[in-house]
Amino acid sequence: MKVDCVWRRYGLAGIILLSAFLAWPHLAAAETALAGDVVALKVWAYGTAPDSSGRRDLFMSDPVYVQDKLETVLDGALHVQLLDETVLRLGSATQLIVDEFVYQDSTGSLEFLASVSKGVCRFVTGQATSKTFRVQTPTASIVARGTVFSVWVDSAGETIIWVQEGEVDVTSAVDGDSASVGATEIVKTSTAGGVELNADRPADDPGIGDTTRMNRKIRKGPYS
Repeated sequence: MKVDCVWRRYGLAGIILLSAFLAWPHLAAAETALAGDVVALKVWAYGTAPDSSGRRDLFMSDPVYVQDKLETVLDGALHVQLLDETVLRLGSATQLIVDEFVYQDSTGSLEFLASVSKGVCRFVTGQATSKTFRVQTPTASIVARGTVFSVWVDSAGETIIWVQEGEVDVTSAVDGDSASVGATEIVKTSTAGGVELNADRPADDPGIGDTTRMNRKIRKGPYS
């Protein structure tokens, strides 16, 4: 549509609306906040933006954005380092959404929320001096304080939380039962409600270990 036609039919308001329409994709892209980047990979991983632009393959050093859905395949792994040096270690067949990430470097404050719908993820919190660090699963709400902890979510949404360092507060998303969980402790939240203490730890997943022990091969395509 020519601009002079728009002017004749709709006047100045039409020109403004047309300009906004043409600029919208660029504005939407600019408003997508960077959260971090990929620091380790195994087998294959994907990222999907909330704007339905399609699932993209992730490779080493690729950016990860706020509200990205991150996925790994069976026996795969993906490690993402956020801007505050928090590290998300996704293990095999895992889905996680970075719902919220607001980091103020000048003040050292962090607001973080992630949702894990299935699989296993280890969270290694970063350098923020003031933080609200939350993780949500189908059956648990987890609030961490300067810590390292792992979360397993099965196909039914039942969740096991194992704290390696520090402390987390776990609240059942089913009935509101809660517990404080310290280092070396393991708890479980089920679809029936409650927080089960002294739960069994699931089998190890090599994908959530240290990146120095991970296969860092970058697959560039299905035939590489």
